[in-house]
Amino acid sequence: MRSLISIADLTNDEIEEIFSLADGADKLRTDRVAAGHIMATLFYEPSTRTRLSFESAMQRLGGSVISCSDMKASSTAKGETIADTAKVVSSYADVLVVRHNWDGAVQAMAEHADVPVINAGDGSQEHPSQTVCDLYTLRREKGDLKGLTVVRCGDLKNGRTIHSLVYALARFCANVVILAAQGMELPQYVIDRVEREYDYALAPVASDDLSAVMTETDALYLTPKQPHQLALFTQVDKVIQTRLNTLAAGLRYDAFYMTRKQKERMKEGGRDSSYPTIGSDFLKEQRFKDTVVMHPLPRVDELSQEVDNDRRGIYFKQAAYGVPVRMALLKFLFDKRATQPRTKKSEDTYENPLPFGPKCRNPNCVTLKEAISTQSRFEIYFADEIGALMQTCPYCDHRFKIELIGHVVSKRYCAYDVAFGDTVRVWLENKEFAIFDSIKEAEELGYEPYKSSPQRILMSEAEIKIAVKEISEQILRDCQDPDRLMIFGVRSNGSLLAQRLACEIEARRKRKPDIGEIEIYGSGDELRRVSPSDADSGPLNLKDREVILVDDVIFSGRTIKSALSIIFRSGRPKSVRLAVLIDRGHRQIPVKPNYVGKNIPSSEKERVRVKLRELEQGEQDQALIYTIINPGDNSETTTRDAQRAALN
Repeated sequence: MRSLISIADLTNDEIEEIFSLADGADKLRTDRVAAGHIMATLFYEPSTRTRLSFESAMQRLGGSVISCSDMKASSTAKGETIADTAKVVSSYADVLVVRHNWDGAVQAMAEHADVPVINAGDGSQEHPSQTVCDLYTLRREKGDLKGLTVVRCGDLKNGRTIHSLVYALARFCANVVILAAQGMELPQYVIDRVEREYDYALAPVASDDLSAVMTETDALYLTPKQPHQLALFTQVDKVIQTRLNTLAAGLRYDAFYMTRKQKERMKEGGRDSSYPTIGSDFLKEQRFKDTVVMHPLPRVDELSQEVDNDRRGIYFKQAAYGVPVRMALLKFLFDKRATQPRTKKSEDTYENPLPFGPKCRNPNCVTLKEAISTQSRFEIYFADEIGALMQTCPYCDHRFKIELIGHVVSKRYCAYDVAFGDTVRVWLENKEFAIFDSIKEAEELGYEPYKSSPQRILMSEAEIKIAVKEISEQILRDCQDPDRLMIFGVRSNGSLLAQRLACEIEARRKRKPDIGEIEIYGSGDELRRVSPSDADSGPLNLKDREVILVDDVIFSGRTIKSALSIIFRSGRPKSVRLAVLIDRGHRQIPVKPNYVGKNIPSSEKERVRVKLRELEQGEQDQALIYTIINPGDNSETTTRDAQRAALN
C-alpha cells in the first residue's frame, strides 16, 4: 500500500508517470477508473482549491466522496486522537486526503490507517500534491524541468509549498533562486538536506535585476554541483562581489513562484517587514518578458491584479491543472495498492530503548502535540558537513545535534565526539545505543559517565578576560563604522562571548553594538536579537553591516560554515569577520579566524571545553583539554562483551 506524505515518496520516474496520466485525464474520466471507490477528505485547516480539486478529481474518475471540511465540528472536538480518527475513517473509505495544522500529523495518521493517505498539507512542512501540480505546470509551460531557473519569493519559512518544491526542483536538476522576505528565510534544515542529498551548492547573490520585486534584493542561488561556495568567504571584497554580480547577470529567470505571508503560522506579534511584490514594475522589465508567474493561491497583496491579464500570469491555469494532476495521482495510488512504500532514506532508525529519552524540539511537531499517536523513534545520520551526529524527526523532518550518548549494555554515557563514529555505528547495529537530552536524564536511568584522562587548564579566568579585551580592541581598530557594527555569537558559549565583547566595546565607545545569537541546531528562529531587546528595536537587518561572528572553539570549521550560511541567507552584510577564543587548527573547511584568543594545536582524540561562569554555576571561567577515551575501547565494556559471548 502506497501513501503520499512527502514528495520523497515518489521517484522521478513515478512523477513522470503521473504527468503522463494527467495528460490523458480525459481518458481517465471516460474509463471511470475509480468507480466503486470512496475518498474521505479530512481538513483540520481551511481549504478551497486543494479540497475542491481533490473532490472534483475523484468524482470525475467515477468515485464518491465523503467529507469533513471542518474537523472542529467532528469528534476531534470531543478529544478523539488523530490515530483513532484514521482507524475509524479508513474503514469507511478507500483513500484519505488529510490537511492538518501540526507538522507531521499526516504521517502519524498514515501509520494507523488501513488505506492510502494523501498529505494535503501538514503545518509548515510539505504539500506534495501541490508540488506535483507545480512541477506539471512548469513542464507544460516551459518544457524540460532540467536547467530551469525558478525564483521562490516571499515567506519561505512557513510556506509548506516552498519546502516540497525546493526538494523536487533539486531532484530534477533545476536552479533555485531564493528571495525571502526579511525574517522568513528558508530554514537551514532545508538547505542542509538539499546540499546533503542532492549535492547542491549555495551562493549569495546581490543583483539589481530583482529590484522590480523587492527593494532589498539580496538573494541566494542554489545550483547543482557548482564549485563556488561563496558563503564561506568572510570578507565580501571587490573581487568576490564582481563574481557574484557576474553570476546574477548570467541568470535566466524562467519562473517566479510567489507565496503569501503565512500569518496563521507566525507567532503572535510576528514582525512585519517589507514583502516581495509582483506588479506593474515587474511587467515593464524587459528581463522578465518570458518569465511566468506562479502562485499557489490564495493571494493577498503580494500579487497585483495587473498580472491577471498578462500572458505571464499562469496561476489560475496552475490552479486548474490541480484537477487532472490529482486525478492522475489517485489513479496512480489505486494501481499501487499492492506495492510496498518506497524506502527513501538511508539513515539508521533509532527506536528509543529507554522509558524516556530525546524529544523533538519543534514545538508544532505532532510528537509533542499528541505523542500517543506517534512512535518514539528518530533517524540518525552522521553530518560530515558539520562534524556532528544528528537526529532527524521522521514526522516533521527537523534535525537536532546529539550531545549525549550512552551504551545500553555497559550503562555508561558520555558527550558525543566525531572520534566515536565507528563505535556508535556498531551500537546502532546491535541496538545498544541510547540518546539523552541531559546528564540528569542519563543518571536518573542509572547510567554512569565514561572516564577521561586528567584535565589540563589551557586558559584561566584571567587569561580569558585578557583575550576578550584584546579581541574587542582589534575589532574596533578594524571597524570602519562602529555605529553599524553587529556581533553574532553561536549559541551557547559563542553567544556569551559575543555579549562580553559587546560590553568591552561599550566601555570604550559608551555605546553598545547590536548583539544577535545564531541557533544552528534548534527549531525556532535561527538568527535572533539578544540586545537591544526592546520591542522598538525592530527585526535584525544585516544589510551593509559589519558583522563579527563569535564562537568559543574552532576545530574543523564546519559549525562556522553553517553559521555563515545562516547569516548570508538573512541578509547581505558589508563584511563578516570571525572571532574565536581558541583555534585548534586541523581546519577541514577553508575558514580562517580574524581574531584568536589562543592558538592550541590539538589532536582529534583530544577535547577542548570552554567553561563560562554564566553556564557553570559556582565555577570560574576556564578552558580545559583532556584526552577522549573511545567508549568502544573501554576495558569494562570489552569484559562484559566477552562474558556475554562465553554464556552464549
